[in-house]
Amino acid sequence: MEIKCHFCFETIPLEIYREEGDKQDFIVDCEVCCHPLHITAEWNDEEEDFDVEVDAG
Repeated sequence: MEIKCHFCFETIPLEIYREEGDKQDFIVDCEVCCHPLHITAEWNDEEEDFDVEVDAG
């Protein structure tokens, strides 16, 4: 999956593993500008994928 940085607006790859839980909350640094991004992910049974929200960390 890919997400967009709220600071530099670049698209960066993000891997989320269901083995780590159906609800996840973590911080990652943008690979381009190094600003922190707050990631909230929740498993969606209907789509069999995560619903992901990204905001400034």
